[in-house]
Amino acid sequence: MSILYLTLQAKGGVGKSYVSSILAQYLQERGRSVRCIDTDTTNPTLLRYRPLQCAYLRLAEEHVVNPRAFDQLVETLTSAETDTHFVVDVGSNGFQPLMAYAVENELFSLLDTLGVPVILNSVIAGGPDMAETLSSTKAVLEHTQAPTLIWLNAHLGMLEHRGCPVTELELFRVFEARILGWIRLAKYPATTFGQDVEQMLKQRWTFDEAIDQLRLMPQMRLRRVKQALWGQLDQVFGAAAQ
Repeated sequence: MSILYLTLQAKGGVGKSYVSSILAQYLQERGRSVRCIDTDTTNPTLLRYRPLQCAYLRLAEEHVVNPRAFDQLVETLTSAETDTHFVVDVGSNGFQPLMAYAVENELFSLLDTLGVPVILNSVIAGGPDMAETLSSTKAVLEHTQAPTLIWLNAHLGMLEHRGCPVTELELFRVFEARILGWIRLAKYPATTFGQDVEQMLKQRWTFDEAIDQLRLMPQMRLRRVKQALWGQLDQVFGAAAQ
């Protein structure tokens, strides 16, 4: 069975492409056939992770998103070989057009009937971007019926809203049955783990590329970061991912 993993968040710069790259690397290492697609019209970051061999879907002409471009995405998804896992990174400026297209065309239900179930990925960032990323995640949960994996990015600040931990907010209790799980992107000490992760992100390296490029101690730290993320994803996807 093919699966579409769609990363959606209206706020830019909160780690959508990092999340998409992690998911693609994880699925590849778990033996899945993975195809990555970047749709970001201004900063196609996922496209720059060379080992992922990402394709680019042009959504805009002269900076205006054409919703019919999503028709091409549907054709690509439904014409692929069975058991292809698609990781699609939607840029912040594509969030509203895709959400509108999905609702108007009942996109996710349609894909499910065509044998391509959808898993949504939404990023919530700590710190000053908390309110905006919460609002986008709420919109995803309210206007779709697809199972959703929520990524908590602690790199940018505390993951609390008005003194309450994000995972305990009433918003998420309402949609508890739809939430596949929570993946935490931990905040690491800035001068060791944090610097290693930052270098990896800046260079658009996969974990394996970074580990090959760096010296012994950064290698060891990035292996630990990777192991922690893979462990969280294994808990979400269970034995099927092994």
